Amino acid sequence: MVDVVIVGSGPAGISAALYTLRSGLETMIIGRDKGALAKADKIENYYGFSEPISGIELINRGIQAAKRLGAKLVSDEVLGIQYNGNFVIKTKLMEVEAKGVILATGSSRNTPNIEGIKTYEGKGVSYCAVCDGFFFRGKDVCVIGEGSYALHE
Repeated sequence: MVDVVIVGSGPAGISAALYTLRSGLETMIIGRDKGALAKADKIENYYGFSEPISGIELINRGIQAAKRLGAKLVSDEVLGIQYNGNFVIKTKLMEVEAKGVILATGSSRNTPNIEGIKTYEGKGVSYCAVCDGFFFRGKDVCVIGEGSYALHE
């Protein structure tokens, strides 16, 4: 049994682990991938970094910090969580019991059905105009979407 299982190994899950570990809790992180940030080619608006950093590098630094503090990182898919006085987390590969669970699963995006779009995610195709608009100053852009969210972007 561990103190905490964090479901999600993206930035939210790794950040949560840094806090639980620093609080002295035995922490296991279970995730399938490194989240949407891993697709970012470069990040230039992040406090404390004078030079651009790739999303994958930022995530890898967070993972290294969590491992340094003692996190156990498991690449797996959570299939269900039950409670029997403790939490029982069932994955494709194992079952683990924990005193607590943090869900940091992120959110999925509706990717338009455009041939080749995944090739350009983080390299011209962006999902956040506020975050990435700086990179496209002076260029023609297209916003795909509907409703007020697309209008505001």
